[in-house]
Amino acid sequence: MIEYGMPNLVECKDIDECALLCHRLGLQFIEINQSFPKYQPTDMDVSHLLELKNRYGIGYSIHMDEAMNPLDFNDKVAEVYRNNAVESIEFAKALGITKLNLHLLRGIYVTLPEKRIFLNDVYENEYLDKVRLFRSTCERAIGESGIKICIENTDDPFIPCHRKAIPLLLESPVFGLTLDTGHDHASNHADLDFFQSNQQRLCHVHLHNCRGKSPHLPLDDGDVDIEGMLNLVKKTGADCVIEVKTVAGLEQSVEWLKQRRSITEYNVL
Repeated sequence: MIEYGMPNLVECKDIDECALLCHRLGLQFIEINQSFPKYQPTDMDVSHLLELKNRYGIGYSIHMDEAMNPLDFNDKVAEVYRNNAVESIEFAKALGITKLNLHLLRGIYVTLPEKRIFLNDVYENEYLDKVRLFRSTCERAIGESGIKICIENTDDPFIPCHRKAIPLLLESPVFGLTLDTGHDHASNHADLDFFQSNQQRLCHVHLHNCRGKSPHLPLDDGDVDIEGMLNLVKKTGADCVIEVKTVAGLEQSVEWLKQRRSITEYNVL
């Protein structure tokens, strides 16, 4: 069965409110976004998170800081982000978390009269060296724990260096893919071919609807083929965060799932 989760929401004042909502809606896990100040891996109380996990029968995944760039050309900056990734991995181990989500940033670009040129593309060899270093750092930290770091698509299509970096990461079993359905629609499916050709590495899905460039809409409110995406989720065995940003939108999405899908098959109470 598909396991469904929810993001931590701005409307919820703390992880306790998120956990209660997750339980009430019959979802299986909360994705902790480490861009939020209160959800930093070094500041959260692991024992309290374990208590909530046991009380409500839920789990967790992690969305790593969206500003994280362990591939920065500045060695000291990149090292800070690599260390931050290791902190997140150790936090995940303590909680039995198996999925960490990561954006690959496009980085700095130079604007010419007719186009933008991304420095990561111009200095590809240096960039890919940073990719290999990050990969080996994560491999050492993860060890045999079964954790996967899942690379996510965004509204901005992958640039050429990403199309080389991600296969390098996927050479390691500790990396996988996250397909974000709303971002896929907003980018006019620019990266869908990559996900289709690598669907055996799809571990995680951010499921939300989108209209034009407006993502994170409830599942029944937009132009994304949610049914088709759910079939892909079922085929690959990925888990699925219902990545809407409000309590009302999350409730609406869960109700849609109840009405449109088999409760037994799709694990929504």
